[in-house]
Amino acid sequence: MQTIKMNNNSYRKNIKAVIVLLLPALLIYLAFEVLPIIQSFYFAFFQWNGMVTVPLKFVGFNNFFDLAKNSYFPLALKNTLWFMILSTIVQLSVAFLLALALATYCKGYKFFKATFFIPLVLSLTGVSLMWYFILFPGSGPLSSLLTGIGLDGWNRQWLADKGTAINSIILVNSWVSIGFYMVVLFSALTTISQDILESAEIDGSLGLHSIFMIKIPLIWDVIKVAIVMEITGNLKIFEIVFIMTRGGPDGLTNTLGTLLYNEAFQYFHFGTGSVISIIIFALSITITIFSLKVMQRETL
Repeated sequence: MQTIKMNNNSYRKNIKAVIVLLLPALLIYLAFEVLPIIQSFYFAFFQWNGMVTVPLKFVGFNNFFDLAKNSYFPLALKNTLWFMILSTIVQLSVAFLLALALATYCKGYKFFKATFFIPLVLSLTGVSLMWYFILFPGSGPLSSLLTGIGLDGWNRQWLADKGTAINSIILVNSWVSIGFYMVVLFSALTTISQDILESAEIDGSLGLHSIFMIKIPLIWDVIKVAIVMEITGNLKIFEIVFIMTRGGPDGLTNTLGTLLYNEAFQYFHFGTGSVISIIIFALSITITIFSLKVMQRETL
């Protein structure tokens, strides 16, 4: 009985210690994550221009109806979903191929790993401006290169043409982020036991069969985390689009993030901006849950 009582006292002390240690982080999380979400839901039902001295005016679901009638909203939603799909496919497929090459064939993997990771540690503002000038029509390096090698017919208004604008930004974003996922997947691949790979090789599992039937299933949990990170990150995409095009021309490259910024901080429609933030939140939760359901290990 005395031992049980001592264990209970020790357990209570540990619980108190854990609570005390977690409390600062929990308060920060509540203040900067949970509270803004609650505020977004609250402001979505009010008309407000963001000025503290101006009272909020309750308008019910009018902000939702106004957003539905906004001519820029359908394209922004389409661009955001396309951004999420194409970025996820490009980044994770290329990152996996690079990680596989470094883990399997490359002796100087440390040099190449650092090289591919460099874009991620550069300033996103600097990278976005660099690519803006590279893609600049006429006098940009890409246009000059194509003209120099006799392919001037391939020149486009890369960030203004309907067929290339959003895709150009997606490729730039992928160039920035591939290094991160390459390192993550490389780390996962290097944890696979050589005994497993050698046994599979003896059983005749080579090449693509080994990749799809051995390596991918063994690192599937890591791949799932990477996919979820991609989905949530790309649904909130803002900085690179804002810096390169500001959502233009005429809303052609708008995403939900840039549309939110324009509505809240340019037109001072904070209620409409809050509705867009709710949509981003709902999409993130819904698509993430759906993706995790689809990616259950049993489906492999």
